[in-house]
Amino acid sequence: MKPIHKMKLHQKIKILYKLYPASIVEFTDYLKACAIETIDDREAMAETWGRNVVQQDYWVLLAMKTFDRVKHYEESLFYCRKLFTKQLFKGGVSLFTVYTLLRYAETENCSHKFAQSVKLFIEI
Repeated sequence: MKPIHKMKLHQKIKILYKLYPASIVEFTDYLKACAIETIDDREAMAETWGRNVVQQDYWVLLAMKTFDRVKHYEESLFYCRKLFTKQLFKGGVSLFTVYTLLRYAETENCSHKFAQSVKLFIEI
């Protein structure tokens, strides 16, 4: 196995997926809710967006793509690790999903072990 700092994002996510299948289901629900919230609140978000690295319209587009993928694949994401990582953690959509994963790790609903693992794998 490669050292963590040399692994690609999708490799790290595959490990998290294998270690914490229940947390992946909970995270996917959280991801879907965050995507809906971003899409619905785009006007209010535009007022406070400011000078972020990503433009607000692009962020909303990423949220829409993420929502579409979660809705399209639904429970298949929980049975196929490869599908989960390919659809949600590759390409531009990964910006939104990684950001949301890091936010999820800070919530009370996230298990302590999963949160620590996310910080270990993603923040390195």
